Amino acid sequence: MKVKDLRIFLSDRGLECSGCQEKSDFVRMAHQYRSLNPAGSAEKRAVPAKKFWEAWADIAHAECEKAVRLRSNDPTTEPFKSVCSTLRSATDSYLMQHGRKVANQLKKTPHHLLQTSFKDIYFEAGSHLFQILADYCLASPAAQENCQSLGAVMSAMDGACGADFKMWTTNVGIENTNPMYEIIDTRDDL
Repeated sequence: MKVKDLRIFLSDRGLECSGCQEKSDFVRMAHQYRSLNPAGSAEKRAVPAKKFWEAWADIAHAECEKAVRLRSNDPTTEPFKSVCSTLRSATDSYLMQHGRKVANQLKKTPHHLLQTSFKDIYFEAGSHLFQILADYCLASPAAQENCQSLGAVMSAMDGACGADFKMWTTNVGIENTNPMYEIIDTRDDL
């Protein structure tokens, strides 16, 4: 392989060989990360046998509980239990409403949205949006109290929390990946 090919091999895996000057440096790093899958070629995610909104409601609940645990709290205690439960209900209602609307406009079924939403980039972006929503709802005691209201969470999902679920649902429907990368680029962990 040429150095150019080795650079491509590493960049496909999200790696960069800083400080590499000789071909042997690139070969050593490529050999070290040879078992790492290229970005975007992760194993296929199993699509649950649920409706689009039910599957994502479960994911929203799981992301909420994960955010509670990251704050060193117990998700089975109040107010965290109520907040996560409300997030699940709001997600179910919101995605049922907008998922059906998008599917009908595109002459698809909600099952098509479910299948698309579980593909790599769409799933990553959706999960990230639910992380943003969970962080918004758990930010302070006042936010936790506010997020025990279904209406407040649904308005937050319209963009008040910094995550636009309507845009995500529409782009899942039309299978547009560009906005998904923009959503993922907002992550702090990159």
